[in-house]
Formats: sequence, C-alpha cells, structure tokens
Amino acid sequence: MDDEELKSLYLRGLVSKLEVLEMAKNDFSQDSSKAIDTLRRLAHQLRGSGGTYGFPEVTEMAGTLEDSSSESVVTHADNLIELLKELTAHSNFQKERLLIIEDDEDLLRVLEEKLKAPNREILIAKSIKDATEIIESNEISMILLDLILPDGDGRNLLVDLKERTVTASIPVIIMTAKKGEAAKAECAALGADEFTEKPFDPNTLSVIVNARLQKFSEYNRELRKDPLTGLANRSALLEAYQRTMLISSRSGKPFSIGLLDIDHFKQVNDTYGHKIGDEVLKGLSNTVENVLRKSDLMARWGGEEFVVLFPDTRVDGAKAALQKALDSIREKLFLSEDKKEFHITFSAGITSVGSEQKVGEAISKSDRLLYKAKASGRNRIISENDEVKEEIRTILLAEDDMLIASLIIDRLERERFEVKHFLNGSDAFEFIRKTNLSLAILDVKMPGMDGYELLSRIRNETSNSKMPIIILTSMGKEADIVKGLELGADDYMIKPFSPIELVARVRKLINK
Repeated sequence: MDDEELKSLYLRGLVSKLEVLEMAKNDFSQDSSKAIDTLRRLAHQLRGSGGTYGFPEVTEMAGTLEDSSSESVVTHADNLIELLKELTAHSNFQKERLLIIEDDEDLLRVLEEKLKAPNREILIAKSIKDATEIIESNEISMILLDLILPDGDGRNLLVDLKERTVTASIPVIIMTAKKGEAAKAECAALGADEFTEKPFDPNTLSVIVNARLQKFSEYNRELRKDPLTGLANRSALLEAYQRTMLISSRSGKPFSIGLLDIDHFKQVNDTYGHKIGDEVLKGLSNTVENVLRKSDLMARWGGEEFVVLFPDTRVDGAKAALQKALDSIREKLFLSEDKKEFHITFSAGITSVGSEQKVGEAISKSDRLLYKAKASGRNRIISENDEVKEEIRTILLAEDDMLIASLIIDRLERERFEVKHFLNGSDAFEFIRKTNLSLAILDVKMPGMDGYELLSRIRNETSNSKMPIIILTSMGKEADIVKGLELGADDYMIKPFSPIELVARVRKLINK
C-alpha cells in the first residue's frame, strides 16, 4: 500500500473519531469529568498516529489538547475538531453507498440527516423488493436492515445476502424492535455484523456505522487487490462482472470485456530475471489504467494476463481505449538491473457481453480473439468485429496408436491447426528436416526411432530446433518424463489425458 492509500485510510478513520470528539464536547456540561477523559484519550491516540501517517498538524494539535488544563480543554477540543473537519471535508474518499432498508418515514428522515457524509450516497428501500433491485444495480458499502418489512422478514434477505458471492462481504447492521438475546444471537448466526434495538441513539449508530465502514474499507481493499500490481484481483473482478452484467441486462446498455496478455513475457523473465518481470507487470498495469475511465475496471487474471471490463461501452469503443494503452506501452522504456533498455507490447482480444452471459463464457470468447491476435503476429488488438486471416499453424504428431492419434487430430483440427501425423519416428524426422513447424507432439514409445531419439535429433540436427515439443507417456512412467525433459521437451502429457487440456497446453506453448 503506497503513502497516498495509507493517508486515505487514516482520514477515513478520522470521521468516526471526529464524531466521538463532538459528542464528548457536547456532553461536557452534563459530566465534565467523563467528557475530559474521553477527549484526552482520543487526543492521545491522535497525537501518536497523526505524524506517522503524514499529518504533523494533527499530532501537534492533539498534543495541545491532551496536555491542556481542564479550564481550556473545550477550546482546544474545538480547535482539533475544526482541523479534522477541514481534513476530512477535502479528502478524496472512495465513494460509499449506504443502503437503509426501513419503512418508518420518521426514522428514515433522522437516519438520512445523521448519516450523511462527504463522498457518501444514502440509498433508501422501504421493502425487500426495492432493496433487491438497488443491491443488484449498485456497489453497496453497508446495509442497515429492519427485520419487519411490508413484504417479508428481513432475516430472509439477510440469508440471501450472505449466500451470494457478490454481497456476502457487505457489512449488515440490524435495526429492530425485537428485544432479547435470542433475536440478537439468531441474527449474528445468520451473518449480521451489528444488532441495534429500537429505539436507539442516532449519534451512537453513526459512530458504529463509520467505524464499521472504515474496517470494511481496509479489509475489502486488501482482500480484493492483487498484491503485486495493486489492481483488482480475480475475486473482485468476478463480483464486478456480475454486477455490471446485471445492470447491462436490465438497462440494455452495452458491456464489453477485453483480455490482454504481455507478448513474450517468458523471454523477459528468462533474460532479465523475475524481479524485472515484476516491474514490467506493474508498469503495464499503471500504463493501461491511466488511459481507462474511472468506470472501467482492470484486473489481474493470472500471470501476465489481465482482464478489463468496459461498462456502457461497445466493442469499438473498448478497442479504441486499449489501442491507446498499447500505443503508450510501446513507448514506455523499461530498464534491466544492469541498465539495459528494452520495450514490451501486448496482445488483446475484445468481445461484447451478452445478457446473462457467464463470466467464463465471456472470457473464453475474448481468449479466442487474443489467440488470433497472437497468431497474427502479436502487438495488436483484435475484436469480434474484425475480420482476421488466420495464419495456419502446422503441428507434427508422432504417435503409433491410431485411436489416440485420431482423438488428438480431431481436437486440433477443430481448433484450426494443421496436423501432420506419422506412425514412426523415422518418417517424422524426414518431414521435420524439410518443413517449418509450429510445434511437435511425440510419443516416447514408437517402432523404429522412438520419441527420445527423435526429440534429441530435432534439437540438434534440424532448423526446427527451437520449436516447442510435448512428449506423451504412459501413466506412472516418471522416468520417461524426466528423460524427455532432460533431452529438451517443453511439456508432457500422461496417458490417458484430456484432448481439451492438450489443446490448452499447445496454445500456451505456441503463444510464448
């Protein structure tokens, strides 16, 4: 977490402390001794933390309050309160959406007034039906839930919220006239974070809300963030996708998704080391994010792959945004540890998201387009609107089992690969000597020249010496795997295997 993020979190925490300071000052006339203790205790805490987070003025003013006499404590409390108000009023907090689910009009007016704050939007629902629609269309930071509502029991909504991945982590505060420990225990068991009995003090509830929001903000920030790049992680992406897809389906607005992959990233790691590879990942993340809108979301999908969600955007608009990012990353200069300069590029596939389409389906569509971008020479973006003449990739298969060979050939040809099949190593070697290939799949046990000899001769005697090679071996033959890898195989598959998995490995090796 960088310094600005730490400052933002600290300022977020000042909101609840500010409220307690104001409450203690207002209680001074009723119980001055208790109020002074509260003011000095908070001042002591702020005195120690202010300078640590880059706010020496807070440390100085809090110290003055803590050391002040009983006669001047209110004056110094006023000074500190004004300072905290100024700091929090001009802070760029992340937008909060607080949903109050309550049908009592009088209580709603009190809560709206008491809970309003900078960068906070208060949403109101007077029924479970209204609440469900709001939750599906908005990113909610916290829910205040009454248990008795016109169209049902609030506990049923609580159960539904905690069972759904998208809403399970949202803090829920129960507000109810139900009395007793049994009701409180039941709500806690169902996943509620706080339980408040009516009638309650709105000031106390406000402090609880602010404290809970701060904890949720800190927890959510770390839980949903990729630790290396600072981007949203896969979990955060899945939540955002579900929410955006629902909004798009209901509103009819377009929604596009892009999958991008750094070109030749393995070569970057092999040449410059993983430390520089990490710098490349961070550099690309920052460069792409800088050209996106605030409403777009970029997430690290895994390794050197990233996903970008484009709400309310057609495919051509999403492609234009990523093209701008690609132009920027081409110009960005990276340095190795010995100060050698190098550049990177990326390839991307972009598709539209259909109504109710699952995230896996959308990313698979983007992945197929990304593969076309890689196959067309990398350093480019291909969308579903582009017509692409695909380069034919030729794969050699050396396998004497016709049943296995037929399965492999069928799957690879469906993926638009050209497959040249040979039943023995000698014929395969003669073909390899004369033909440029994209990849070879070799069974280690074949009549005549076996897969080991063929592998060794490919690496040492042909122009295809650098092409990726996958070896096939029988279950449990670990010695075969070790020998094949030592001779230069890039990957292996153990029989019986899934043809779909084989295709995935073929694509990965060809795209490296």
